[in-house]
Amino acid sequence: MRFKKTDKNTGKKAEKAKKSSAKSAAGISGKTVIGLDIGQNNIRMIQLSGKGGNQVQVDKYAIEPLPQGVISGTEITNFDTLVSQLQHCYGKLKTGCKSVNLALPMGSVTIETNLQFSPDSELTIQELVEAEVVRVGALDEMRYDWQMLPHHGSSPEEPVLMVAAKTENVDRYVDLVEDAGLTVTNVDVDVFALFNAYAYVNEMHDNEFFQERVVLFDIGDVVMKALVVEGGKILYRHESNFGLDQLVQLIQRTYQTTEEEALEMIAGRRQRPEEYKVEVSDYFNMQVAQEVQRVMQFFMTTRSHSDSSIQRIFLSGSGCVAHSGLVEVVRLQTEIPTQELAPVLSANIKAKVSDEQLEEDANGLTTAFGLALRGLF
Repeated sequence: MRFKKTDKNTGKKAEKAKKSSAKSAAGISGKTVIGLDIGQNNIRMIQLSGKGGNQVQVDKYAIEPLPQGVISGTEITNFDTLVSQLQHCYGKLKTGCKSVNLALPMGSVTIETNLQFSPDSELTIQELVEAEVVRVGALDEMRYDWQMLPHHGSSPEEPVLMVAAKTENVDRYVDLVEDAGLTVTNVDVDVFALFNAYAYVNEMHDNEFFQERVVLFDIGDVVMKALVVEGGKILYRHESNFGLDQLVQLIQRTYQTTEEEALEMIAGRRQRPEEYKVEVSDYFNMQVAQEVQRVMQFFMTTRSHSDSSIQRIFLSGSGCVAHSGLVEVVRLQTEIPTQELAPVLSANIKAKVSDEQLEEDANGLTTAFGLALRGLF
């Protein structure tokens, strides 16, 4: 999605927007774009380039740890320090590309998936969308975007996805990137970056998962995002206060470490005690599995019993720690096929990084990858 200013649109412009929504099959361009994901513990940047034959290449990526107090949850609490850390992370990339795609947290935007546009309506698409936007806030204080969704069935009405956010929230992220000397080319929503990443992995597997009903989990630093997807459509979305931070706190309580030491232990940069697997890793994995089951129960309450089955689970995010056994624990607890999403591992890798390090970092790069990918279309 691209958040727009509230300039009035003409009927012709609205019609053009409607027709351009089916560009997912248009292929990948030869652009180079940086995806930026800002979490409580780290900044993650990944540079992707489009290559011939709809290929995606990972040129470079960088991860910059954040000091405590710069981000609280999903809120920026120390703007100037974050600008400095962003500049440092960008410096690690050693690139001339300055085009950045970033995302707002799902919790700071309004998403409406049930709008219906009739071709016979006297309203343009923009007028229909604006009628929804004013339910959230004054039109001149909001940024919004819309996209036509795949249309199935005989109904003449076409489904529309609408996203709206307060202008001040959008501007804060744009100012952050621009103050770091970079250029914002797209402001998206983190949950759509997760969907983009999944769509890419599905395409790399010859659309093997397209007709399946799958649930995507992104276990971030402090928030777990979930999407139930089928046939290219988002059926359900959920956000809960659960993430890598639970693992960090568990390590701190168990071994009396600082937050920085706990993060180093998770990343394997600090020696782990012999009991780490049983006392910490296995315990956290079970917590994740229980949260996964809870989210799926919420989804099932929105559907009839015969229409609530999940056929596959994908895990990603910084809380999906490599080689921790999480995938197997979730699979055993849910009795549903489970795998890591890790879209980075499906791309061509040009970045100078060892296979071992890439595997360690891959799950945490999912959102940044999905954001950069959006800029290649």
